[in-house]
Amino acid sequence: MRVFPAVIVGLLLMSSLPVSSEPTQTKIVQRDVSVFFGEPLVVSDGVAVQVLMQGAPACLYQAGKPVLPMYSTTLQLPFGSTITEVAFDICGVQTMSLQKKIIAAPYPVTAGSSPGRSLGSTDSVYDSLAFYPEEWMTYTTGGGLNEQSQHVMFLTIQVTPVRYCPGSDQLLSLTGCQITISYEPPARSFFPSTTLYNMVIITPEKFVRPLQRLAEHKNLFGVKTQITTLETIYQQYAGYDSPEQIKYFIKDAIENWGVTYVLLVGGMKSHIIGKSRDNINEGKDDWFLPVRYTNLWDFGTDTDPGFISDLYYADIYDGQGEFCSWDSYDEKVYGGWSNPSMLGPPGYPTDQIDFYPDVYLGRLPCRTLFEVNTIVRKIINYEEKPADPSWFKRIIAVGGDPYDDSETNYLEGELIGDKVLSYLSEFQQVRLYASNRDTDPEGTPLTSNIVREISQGCGFLFFDGHGSPAWWNTCWPGQSDVLITRGGLSIYQIPQLHNGEYLPVCVVGGCHCSLFNVTLLSTMTDLKNKHSMWSYGRPIPECLTWDLTMKRNGGAIATLGSTALGLEAGGEVGDLNGDGVNEPDCIEALGGYLEMQFFKAYGVNHTNNLGNAWGAAINSYLALYPGMQNCSDAKTIEQWVILGDPSLCIGGYYPS
Repeated sequence: MRVFPAVIVGLLLMSSLPVSSEPTQTKIVQRDVSVFFGEPLVVSDGVAVQVLMQGAPACLYQAGKPVLPMYSTTLQLPFGSTITEVAFDICGVQTMSLQKKIIAAPYPVTAGSSPGRSLGSTDSVYDSLAFYPEEWMTYTTGGGLNEQSQHVMFLTIQVTPVRYCPGSDQLLSLTGCQITISYEPPARSFFPSTTLYNMVIITPEKFVRPLQRLAEHKNLFGVKTQITTLETIYQQYAGYDSPEQIKYFIKDAIENWGVTYVLLVGGMKSHIIGKSRDNINEGKDDWFLPVRYTNLWDFGTDTDPGFISDLYYADIYDGQGEFCSWDSYDEKVYGGWSNPSMLGPPGYPTDQIDFYPDVYLGRLPCRTLFEVNTIVRKIINYEEKPADPSWFKRIIAVGGDPYDDSETNYLEGELIGDKVLSYLSEFQQVRLYASNRDTDPEGTPLTSNIVREISQGCGFLFFDGHGSPAWWNTCWPGQSDVLITRGGLSIYQIPQLHNGEYLPVCVVGGCHCSLFNVTLLSTMTDLKNKHSMWSYGRPIPECLTWDLTMKRNGGAIATLGSTALGLEAGGEVGDLNGDGVNEPDCIEALGGYLEMQFFKAYGVNHTNNLGNAWGAAINSYLALYPGMQNCSDAKTIEQWVILGDPSLCIGGYYPS
């Protein structure tokens, strides 16, 4: 994804005007965008001010910097288009003086931290006499799949009609603007007109035989599926390393077969021992199917020195239709991110990453033939008949008060859970909330309650709180520094689940719950987290979400979670997503916002395939938070993985 400065935007006028370019006779298409803004409205909370503006309902939200009104819109252009010009015209600019500083966006919250609501005393933006942001408008382009699973160029235009000079407390504001986008459509189609295969399964030869049953099942239900072995890929495709070879094969599968889904099958080779990372870029030697590690170090004293990102395999093209290598400088450092304000190492030059999925991709990180057979059987049994509404039309949300937010005292996990439930209004809703401690002890996040409710079966299961590769838990209200005793769910309690074939799709909000590179020896010996196993000596043969998915006679059919430190937003600084409802920021930014977009895709937009809903969530997130503008947004997207079949028909297939 590339970010381009320019200047201003608004309501889309869907006019497409062909214009001839005389020298080349190339067909140029134009789209016009215009908007008018109201007067800035300044609202004080006694310490700082917020600025609101009609016509700019969303917010520019970057940690430690002023929160400003923003207009954002995303257009879809033909895949491979070339933008030839972005022209703009400003209707008028006004000036205003402020008496207080504009409120700053807090820094992201992770396990054990609290949101910081700085007014910028330590931030260079607030000491500057320059206007923030530098430009009235920026636009980003990305290549990916839209709601109809068609390859398009996404053009996201973001306007901040208010620019702020913290050093002088001066405000510049626009009254309106018009922008004209000129682009050249591609001369040819990049993709085949006929789909040969809908899905390709990539796996080592060792796992092919049981996966043939899955392929036969998929073909029976119209998902044309092909199995390709790693051995074949390594023989036929070049690349700097194994992940890049696999990525080039996926590119070919899209362009020659019309593939939409990619299923990676293979994890580490042992539950007992193994080297999770061979170098800064990959884990291969002790893996059945290699993983790509990013080189993004984030904020804080506890930090991920890079992390697993299966999105690397799904993000094939950039906004111009070129191969997106994640190594922009050809330095053989993948997913690098340079940020001098980080407390860890300074990082690497920032690679330009597109982020938009070009295929819907999931992984079954199986380590044995037994695991492959188990998950294949679960998928077939789940899909081959429609789910009984008596158990499927049931959702369980589990949450509490995961971190201290003294300015608002929100119970963030419960607020996010309630928002998730609002998208599935037709489902029976079970709330296991910490706030029920005094009124309904059986409706709290105690382990016994969680096990009881899951064992009754449900279509969806949602957690929001803290986590590690071994466990998930949360906190009682007002006690966010202590996890609930005998609360949450861990790998040691998963055997207690007895939900049989009543299997949920599970989304887990919490750090490292999907960190599928752990082994017993690596976790037992990492007492001080020097090797980033996040175990502190606790023996972990398998991460929580994969253990839940792999469980025989119960557990989940698929899970979505984080391979790294999960990031959430604390506090309340405005209507960040611009939907007209000013909700707590934990709902409108970072991990909470991304997770909710998955449920919105299913419950509101009726996206019934697992991978499609995952892709729709990422697209919705990027439309508001372009990944290259903020390392926290980049990390939130890159670390979110599907441990399951991306082509899964949620709720099973119904007779045609």
